[in-house]
Amino acid sequence: MSASKKPASKNPEIRIDRSLCMGSGQCSWYAPNTFDQDDETIAIVTDPGGDSLEAIAAAADYCPTRAISIADGAGRPGGEEEKAE
Repeated sequence: MSASKKPASKNPEIRIDRSLCMGSGQCSWYAPNTFDQDDETIAIVTDPGGDSLEAIAAAADYCPTRAISIADGAGRPGGEEEKAE
């Protein structure tokens, strides 16, 4: 099973800055079950858990305009977990 077909174990908060997105479609290439494009060819999230976290992170990393950001459920970027002490 490819990384893009494996469901995510946890749904991240995915943000798309519409003012930055240029509609290259890279996000849909790396995470096709998570991203699509609207009628203006701007990226949209169709299913935050549609692909593995690795595939979603690759989509964000390869976005040419860095329009995609990912946060964990608490709103922290990068899915960083708070550590209990």
